Amino acid sequence: MEYLPLSKVNTVVYCPRRFYLEYVLGEAHANHHLIEGHYLHERAYTEPGEESGLWVWSDRLGLLGVVDRLEWRRGEACPVEYKLGRAKEEAYLSDAVQLAAQALCLRESRGIKARRGFVYYHKSHTRREVVFTPELFRAVEAAVVRMRALLQSPRPPRVEVPPSKCEGCSVQGACQPELWRKGVAGWA
Repeated sequence: MEYLPLSKVNTVVYCPRRFYLEYVLGEAHANHHLIEGHYLHERAYTEPGEESGLWVWSDRLGLLGVVDRLEWRRGEACPVEYKLGRAKEEAYLSDAVQLAAQALCLRESRGIKARRGFVYYHKSHTRREVVFTPELFRAVEAAVVRMRALLQSPRPPRVEVPPSKCEGCSVQGACQPELWRKGVAGWA
């Protein structure tokens, strides 16, 4: 089985077309969002006794990736995912699913059970707690199934997201979402 990047769980939940263009077709383009996000991950702050850049995997799901930061709160393991954007009232669904995927990988590869984690949104300097529920773990499973189905697909999926999600996207040039929405790009 081919192991998939853990970070792409976020991508497929956010926009399946983006996942296809980036991962299947290799259409990743470095824009300021990607460069700034990479820099943010390199500077992830870690307290003594915590770990950053911790490799985790799941043989069952076929995922492999990195936990940005693993901290301990009253003896409880809590993964922390760093994101460049601004926080809303709750963590974005794609970020919460990615964090839950990290928790599943932590448990399987390292024997560390996490009941919750945090997404840190850099632009607002705010954390959002994510409680790992059965529904969230099912969303991880569904995301992996979708990723594997897209790997077998001869064509990218249609644009399924609102225009606001396309602003600043690193594959916008290859995706051409505005043409899809007008019905012009039905050829792909």
